[in-house]
Amino acid sequence: MKKILVGSLGILLIFALSSCQRIKDTVDKIEHPKHEKIEDARGILDKVLEHIANSNPEISFKDGQLVDSELGVPRFETVPISEIKHFDDKDIVDGFIVRPVVDVENPHLLIVVEAVDKKASESSKQAMDKVHSDQFEKFKDAGMMTKYLVENNKTVRQGNFLLYVTWADSEDIVKIFERHVR
Repeated sequence: MKKILVGSLGILLIFALSSCQRIKDTVDKIEHPKHEKIEDARGILDKVLEHIANSNPEISFKDGQLVDSELGVPRFETVPISEIKHFDDKDIVDGFIVRPVVDVENPHLLIVVEAVDKKASESSKQAMDKVHSDQFEKFKDAGMMTKYLVENNKTVRQGNFLLYVTWADSEDIVKIFERHVR
């Protein structure tokens, strides 16, 4: 009788544990959803721009651009990476720059690049370092802007994708980038 009781309890314990695992898996999917992996620079850029628009009520994301929510005019323009001289076209599959339409004392800058390969991603990282140096030089006499540039500037490389960002929530933008890069 004891053997039957112990065996029954063992079977019940196994079912209970497997049920607990299914519940844990469901909770993990809710709390830590798998994010869509994106395989191109424009797709990754769009995810970042959506985040910026969602976290700034004065900005909307329309037709791939960040526009003023009230006026509907572009606040930031998205241009090809070829607009910056530091990047070598042969190293880049695709890349974009998001910069203020009016850049007087506006240090916001966002660059997403997909490099051809690992070596090209290293040279693209060096180009981003030069962009940072140029940006710092441009705003070095602006006092508070220098502090802003130091605190809110991030450069990240993940695989052949690179992100350069100077934005108030740069850490969140880096997380969005890392979450969606393949």
